[in-house]
Amino acid sequence: MYRLGIDAGRMQTTGILMDAQDRIAAIAKEPVTTGLVAGLARVLERMVGVGGGNNVPIEKIIIGTDFFGEALLAGKRLAKVAAIRIGQARSTIPPLYGCVGRVRSAIAVDEYFLYGGHEIDGRAHELEWQQDEFKRYVRTCRERGVESFAITGTFSPLAQDHEAQVASWIREAAGEACPITMSHELGSLGFLERENAAILNASLTRLIQASLAGVKEQIDRFHIQAKLFFTQNDGSLLSYDAVLSHPIRTFGSHISNCFRGASLLARLQDCVIVDVANDAARIGLVEGGFPKEKRRNQTIAGVRVNLQMPDVIEVRFPSSGHMVRDEWLEEIHQAIQRFQPRFDPYPIVFVGEESERIAAAYKYPWVDVLHPQHFPLASTVGACMAPISGRVDRIFWLEEMSREETMDLAKQEAIHSAVREGADPQTVFVQTAEIIPLSYMPSKAVRVRVKAIGDALL
Repeated sequence: MYRLGIDAGRMQTTGILMDAQDRIAAIAKEPVTTGLVAGLARVLERMVGVGGGNNVPIEKIIIGTDFFGEALLAGKRLAKVAAIRIGQARSTIPPLYGCVGRVRSAIAVDEYFLYGGHEIDGRAHELEWQQDEFKRYVRTCRERGVESFAITGTFSPLAQDHEAQVASWIREAAGEACPITMSHELGSLGFLERENAAILNASLTRLIQASLAGVKEQIDRFHIQAKLFFTQNDGSLLSYDAVLSHPIRTFGSHISNCFRGASLLARLQDCVIVDVANDAARIGLVEGGFPKEKRRNQTIAGVRVNLQMPDVIEVRFPSSGHMVRDEWLEEIHQAIQRFQPRFDPYPIVFVGEESERIAAAYKYPWVDVLHPQHFPLASTVGACMAPISGRVDRIFWLEEMSREETMDLAKQEAIHSAVREGADPQTVFVQTAEIIPLSYMPSKAVRVRVKAIGDALL
């Protein structure tokens, strides 16, 4: 049985077929200028041929792409969104404040406020009395062409019932198939960051449904009986249903796949990665086999979001054939130094289509500088070998449980989340876990972050 990993870029789609021993059995590269589905079709044709899955038994297809993020930044094929706020007071800051103009215009956010939400201690405010008026608003929205809804409630990572209640009202008024994003599903505490992520996610409704239908059509066309996954921005997998609900999680997945693939090709769990394209190098750190996350100031289309995204420094330079300038090497070196510990620095791994000339010129006498075999395929390898993850990132109220019991509960939730996403229960383990006191809140409130990973269940 084989796994097919596909890196779908703007100009090229690359596929690799990998066997059960993680050996690359076949490689296909196809130039593409017409979107995600066209590139996928050409790679499938090269890989499996006329007989399709009957000739090549493929058990998993994993797609890594920034296609949805690029479409959002271009303001193309976005759904119109109604943003529903649930809180105790109206904010003077409108939804998507500071958003890039073409994106804001394409989404055309409609705002509605419901009095409700929760306090930090879990106490709920009255919500039910607004039900009838809100349903009338939903029906009016649909008549005006609103295609998707984003619901954000105060402290919903602590208590989700008000967001769930409002979602049920929307379905009663607009139909069960109406696309809805609830902000607590995207995690984290900050209201505006959660709201921005929820709105941007909701705006991708039209594009994700059309794209995934096209992908499934191509897989069926070649008679492939395989599970379909996409990669997300921490280097792990999303199931078909998960990416259909939360396409925003694919943002940054290409570079995460690249960093993780580079560490796998170099057989290193901890290293600095330099991914070199024709006119830029992107530098980041892999720790424990996964890209280091950027902890603050994550932005998409000019607004702050609460997504886990890789910490990346980009060094741009003009294309100049095979010439490598000293100032480029110095900029790359300074970026690498940002990720190196003061003592015992990490090895440096160069990958990417244009990495050969930079890697040959770069000198760093204190650690190994590696340029592994299959260096142009790092992002595709990262996709093909991605695990499934489950995450918990929310507030717990330490009233009836101790810190240790709270952490144990969060770990179990993360493990169960990974299993729900399709991980083999026998392979799941907790990769990271931390408990963070909220110094500006009552002492009983803590934020817990846990990540569990495991292999996909076949």
